[in-house]
Amino acid sequence: MLRAIYTRAEDFLRDHEQQIARGGLLVRGDIPPDLERGAAVDLELVTPAGTIRLEAQVIQILAGVGVAVTVSPDQVTELVDAVRSSGRPAAPEPSHGAATARKIQLALHGDKSQRAAILREPNKMIHGYVLRNPQIQLDEVAAIARMTTVAIDVLTFIASRREWAERPEIAVALVRNPRTPVPLAIKLLDRVSPTELRQLAKQSHVREPIQRAARKKVIG
Repeated sequence: MLRAIYTRAEDFLRDHEQQIARGGLLVRGDIPPDLERGAAVDLELVTPAGTIRLEAQVIQILAGVGVAVTVSPDQVTELVDAVRSSGRPAAPEPSHGAATARKIQLALHGDKSQRAAILREPNKMIHGYVLRNPQIQLDEVAAIARMTTVAIDVLTFIASRREWAERPEIAVALVRNPRTPVPLAIKLLDRVSPTELRQLAKQSHVREPIQRAARKKVIG
């Protein structure tokens, strides 16, 4: 995850006007290892008026400077309004915590349709609770492994469960998901079926490091 921290409202508003409003942002600081151009990442914006987490995509990596990403201006509209109107951290609505708790309970104990509804929620922080529901089925896990809208933590959790990661259909779903970290995707190639491995080795839309690793396994 990338994090842009603004201690002053004016700094955030300046970056919004000059960068975010135009669809991008240079996140200065340390560059996460194995980060690649084109990778999907979670971006956290921390401001004096609150914090949000949103989806972004790496467009350039600048050694010693930071990472340039694409950002949808629509995702930060409420935060911009909050920063403009107040210099104090924005307090959540009284009902917000209760609503989130209810959704977590649905994720943990709800039926299949309720679990699917939770996965459509924009708040990615609650997605992971679906995987802890004792009623979840393998086909649901495979479907989640294919999703590009869930948090990276959800994908890594699926990979950490041996009974899931050892299933070829789940392994290949994670490998093909552009949000799965590259080192993890390469490791999961050991679980992919020979047919899928050959396809990964030759398909041009597969991320290059994964394609190279797949080719080595096919040849060797």
